Amino acid sequence: GRPPLGRLPYCKLEHSMMHILATALSGTTRPSNRVGGSPLIPLSDPRNAQRAGPEQIHLTGASVDSIHVTWSDNDTSTAPSVVEVRAVSDAASWTAVPGPSGSVYSALQAADACPGGYTDPSCIYTSSVLHSVQLTQLEPATKYEYRVRSAAGKVQERSSRSLRFTTPPAAGSPAVRFGVVADLGQTTNSSATVAGLQQAAEDGSIDAILLGGDLSYADGDHRRWDSYARLFEGLWAGVPVAHVGGNHEVSSGGENWLAYSRRYPNGHAAAQSDSFLWYSLEAGPAHVMMLCSYAASGPGSPQHEWLTRDLASVDRRRTPWLIAVLHTPWYTSNRHHPMSEGARMREDLEPLLLAAGTDLVLNGRAHPRRARRAQNEEARAQIDFFY
Repeated sequence: GRPPLGRLPYCKLEHSMMHILATALSGTTRPSNRVGGSPLIPLSDPRNAQRAGPEQIHLTGASVDSIHVTWSDNDTSTAPSVVEVRAVSDAASWTAVPGPSGSVYSALQAADACPGGYTDPSCIYTSSVLHSVQLTQLEPATKYEYRVRSAAGKVQERSSRSLRFTTPPAAGSPAVRFGVVADLGQTTNSSATVAGLQQAAEDGSIDAILLGGDLSYADGDHRRWDSYARLFEGLWAGVPVAHVGGNHEVSSGGENWLAYSRRYPNGHAAAQSDSFLWYSLEAGPAHVMMLCSYAASGPGSPQHEWLTRDLASVDRRRTPWLIAVLHTPWYTSNRHHPMSEGARMREDLEPLLLAAGTDLVLNGRAHPRRARRAQNEEARAQIDFFY
């Protein structure tokens, strides 16, 4: 049997000789009337200043053999995207990996950010040129060095820190260590959370991050997608991150997945998923399913059909730990976010997860700083973390 989970931020989960170290760190989001609010970092903060050349560099996907490198460039050229990469152990040889040409998107700013509406040209946000390159055929548990090229062809190498990352351990290996975070935003508390995660990454305490939705809290002020990536680039450029979308990526301020889908790609195709909204990955002894709380989930829906196939493909001898990540909790006593929010998805997908013997469910959405456990009468255990 597995030991019960305690209330400590570090929880060790064992299966024979295999274990996962789940690092649960939390941020507090945009100020509100609820307890635990934290001041929003202003756009005028020096850390939010636009920099020349490539910036906002971040790694997404968290696969053991593939990762997306995405960045913004304020050069107006939409030249092809290029990342140069090499294993640290092979420092003499760089490999140039091409990607599609950079692109921009535009969006109407939300009314509270720009009340003039679409007839006011200043209310139309246009992004800098966004680039993304997928690095493939990587070796698991290997440290890589990389650099991105600007549209002018110059290589980005900042002296302030090395652009390096380590791929997660191979599926079937005995251990993996995840940093777990959700509902981050851009506040003083968020900065402390990111600093803790960055220190853990630099210490080699985590292999990848699972982010359970609600990233930037831009809420229709698209400048906040830029500031989010600038503020925390030191972490995002050095650790692979697997994301699910939350309500602040789809609903608040009319986001409708636009910025999220353009800025945070993932390797859903490798998981036989036709949508960036749900996918899975494997690392160490864990098979991790990234699910969407804001898409159809009933029988016959694309998400339900995909999850059925994905669960059928799992080899529990190779990856004995089955973990699901989704934004809206299925079990909660939080009055601000009642169980009714996740009831439909729970009715649709919980039977699949229970039948497969899912070990752990990680959620965001509810912000209370506490932990609770809820047990379904048919389940061995349904465990939700709330911090």
